[in-house]
Amino acid sequence: MKIKHAYAFAHQSLRRTGLAILIASCGVVITANTATTAFADTTQRAITPHDLWAIKRVDNPAVSPDQKLIAFTVQSWSIEKNRPQSNIWLMDVQGTNQRRLTTADANDSAPVWSPDGTRIAFTSRRVDDDAAALYVLRLDGGEAEKVLELPYGVANPQWLPNSKSLIIGSNAIPALKGKWSADDMAAMKKEIKRRRDSKMTAKVTEDRTYRFFDHWLTDQLSSHLLQLDLETKALKDLTPQSQELFNAAGAFDFHISPDGRFVALSKNTIPAPHQEADNADIVLIALGENGPPKNITIDNRGPDASPGFSSDGKTLYYTRTATPIYDGSSSKLWRYDLATGKNMPVTEARDYAVAEFVVSKDNSKLWNVVEDQGEVSVFASKADGSQFERMLRDAGISKLKQAGNQLVLLRSSFDRPNELFSMDVNGKGLRQLTHFNDELMAKFKLGKVEAYTFKGANDEQVQGWLILPPDYDKTKSYPLLQLMHGGPHTMVGNAFNFRWNAHVMAAPGYVVSWVNRHGSTGFGEKFARSINHQWGEMPTQDVLRSTDYLMQKLGNIDAKRIAAAGASYGGYLAAWLAGHTDRFATIIDHAGVNDLVTQYGSDTTNYSFEITLGGNPWSNTEIMQKNNPMTYAKNFKTPMLLTHGEIDYRVPYVNSTALYGVLQGMKIPSRLVIFPNENHWILSPQNSIHWNWEVQSWLQRYIGGTPTLTLPKF
Repeated sequence: MKIKHAYAFAHQSLRRTGLAILIASCGVVITANTATTAFADTTQRAITPHDLWAIKRVDNPAVSPDQKLIAFTVQSWSIEKNRPQSNIWLMDVQGTNQRRLTTADANDSAPVWSPDGTRIAFTSRRVDDDAAALYVLRLDGGEAEKVLELPYGVANPQWLPNSKSLIIGSNAIPALKGKWSADDMAAMKKEIKRRRDSKMTAKVTEDRTYRFFDHWLTDQLSSHLLQLDLETKALKDLTPQSQELFNAAGAFDFHISPDGRFVALSKNTIPAPHQEADNADIVLIALGENGPPKNITIDNRGPDASPGFSSDGKTLYYTRTATPIYDGSSSKLWRYDLATGKNMPVTEARDYAVAEFVVSKDNSKLWNVVEDQGEVSVFASKADGSQFERMLRDAGISKLKQAGNQLVLLRSSFDRPNELFSMDVNGKGLRQLTHFNDELMAKFKLGKVEAYTFKGANDEQVQGWLILPPDYDKTKSYPLLQLMHGGPHTMVGNAFNFRWNAHVMAAPGYVVSWVNRHGSTGFGEKFARSINHQWGEMPTQDVLRSTDYLMQKLGNIDAKRIAAAGASYGGYLAAWLAGHTDRFATIIDHAGVNDLVTQYGSDTTNYSFEITLGGNPWSNTEIMQKNNPMTYAKNFKTPMLLTHGEIDYRVPYVNSTALYGVLQGMKIPSRLVIFPNENHWILSPQNSIHWNWEVQSWLQRYIGGTPTLTLPKF
């Protein structure tokens, strides 16, 4: 089961091994894992922002019930069309006989096997679909069949054990959903069209939570779990009393017991108008019974999520965080005994935050995926959490699954994007199964990457990553670019990143550093929580001490050509640095929390300020303003590039326009780049390429270097 953090970066990848797959015009792919033939083209060049959009994005592995096959998705992007296409692929667990199952120009996702192994259900929004619909593909031939289309789409399909029905998630207009009949759906679609076409566009609320990330929550929708009978197409609402979304993110986090008796659902239990922060609890829904859902985690005010049953159906595992506001506290694995109704800790004594977990098929073992000192570790233990031992510490690992006597996973690194790998259940024998990007990545000349440690704030050990430019020459002088990650409670891991790619950043000729400063996860809960009530102080010392350390270590960094760049909380730190040091020739601030009063217009993150910053605009104002970058505007001197997406509700874009207004008023060189159709991240190919051009051009102006692209014209 995978835990989803709203702040977390998508990470991970690996070095090339074996022969690249050959992609035929018909879309069928054959791979030879045992071949060792080298690629004919040995000419290498620096990686560019355009190249990031040529990389195939492998994801969503799903193991067949007989443990012999793996279905997965491969996403390709078109810069010209400015959109992706994702299709479902199939291969043996050894990585052989790879073939593409779907070819539609659409986004096929969330593949899930029927328990009898004859079909794969998935979601897709194809030509005639108004929203993501449910499709089922038979493995004995034929086209995928659309089996369910709903006004607000279909999410997270899961099969019931009889292979005759599924449970899916969807939203509805409560007053119109009725019994989910054809007439009810038609009425709902009519109302959706009326709202979409209306010339009256006001958004009205009296709720504290009214936006999330990049969308409004003022349509008063409700979330539902629906049971679909594939033969009759009849729908049964398993949550008929629901009047709200299960959570602000719109996610459907549930799991069906192996015997089909229960559904465990993680949902918010704090009602509107949401004056308190959400509390995700796990409720048990008894299928075939009409009683109310049973809240089994009412004892914990923090979030309980990612439910997953053992294969015998006797135990439900889930993750638990003790604090209602995410302040760097670690998520721990817990278990619920269905016979006794007791909740018991599994990893409470371990100073690790559980990102994913897998229960072995025989219920005797657990595998936990955790962030670990800049890498990712897999720990094995008994089912009760005892004998907790690290069996692998490696680069970016995610989407762990068991396939017989093997574990299947996604793996990436700074140097390679995600590919599918397998290893023995004891962590030995790591093997690459897919090679979608080997040939492309072999074309790029990438600089050396290494981890380093130094004495940061309070003389505590701090870890960072050093990424050298291509053709690095220790006899030459180089600029230094300090990247600052967001969160604030996330980790820069040895993983491939499509938005802020370290090699793309280094390619113009920069030594790049990315520090896991105080507040980062993966280094213990105390380290992660250490910046609460003092967001800027210790991370600033970490960045500056890192700079000193690297100047001494390398001996060829030009002290007059040092820049810093950060996004989100990293943007906060960028604005904080601007008011506390003139060490940097320039600073880049993307989607930064630049003004704490402005940030109160954010989405669900505004609940956290009293906890993380110790103040608010109406009480403890001095503490809040002490942590506010704008408080130190009188010290601003450094030229700054500010970039932001206009539909960013996580950090409203006025954070950047306000800071830009101050910089312009102070006549400090500054540049503002706003993307009206982007959210907290710059996600579309053409905007992303232009963003990289803005960054490289701005850095060239102040610290030199040679941009890897010219002004893109789209």
